[in-house]
Amino acid sequence: MSEYVNYDDLARLEYGRMFWRNPEMRQRLLDHWTDPRHPYRERFLERRTLVERLLSSAKEDDAALDQQLRAEDTSLRAVMREIPPVFGSFWKS
Repeated sequence: MSEYVNYDDLARLEYGRMFWRNPEMRQRLLDHWTDPRHPYRERFLERRTLVERLLSSAKEDDAALDQQLRAEDTSLRAVMREIPPVFGSFWKS
């Protein structure tokens, strides 16, 4: 990963992985991110496979995952930024 750390990206990845491990929360995230009201819906749908791959990975595998992603012309840092935010009144609490 880059030497320039963005703590917002790291937090989004850490919390995303934590929520992703719980099947109910994973479904809530997917419902939220694919909701037509979500402003990043289209972008998420275009990159869904990469985002899900990242959220399903283990922190210990980040270096190896970054190498794989770089071979695919992206990076761990770039995919972290593709994790959509969770916000809005349509988030089901």
